[in-house]
Amino acid sequence: MSSPAALLCIAGSADPADVARHLSGGRVAHTPDRRIVLVYDTAEAAIRDASAYLRPRALTFVKFGLHVGEEPDADVAQRLAEAAAPRTLWLSAAAHERLTGVAGALEAVDLGYQMKP
Repeated sequence: MSSPAALLCIAGSADPADVARHLSGGRVAHTPDRRIVLVYDTAEAAIRDASAYLRPRALTFVKFGLHVGEEPDADVAQRLAEAAAPRTLWLSAAAHERLTGVAGALEAVDLGYQMKP
């Protein structure tokens, strides 16, 4: 059995390709409909990368969605990213279940969990 992958999707007013260039921990991939996603080995790695991007950018309108699974669905991560408020990261319940040590920083929202930088 393969280990679960974490998919991070980018939404908001910035160009996803430009945002992806500033993220260092994931591998850039494309969905069949050519959306950019970043693939991480762990949810924690994706959260660290997204948080590091958001912290110094107080005026950004970028938002992220994170989903984890054996074969994670990019549509889930994309829906989370689109629903998130600017400067936030929304996580699926599956991503939340795999986290250790950050549960206190998360707030439950309609589609999953929210983390602010």
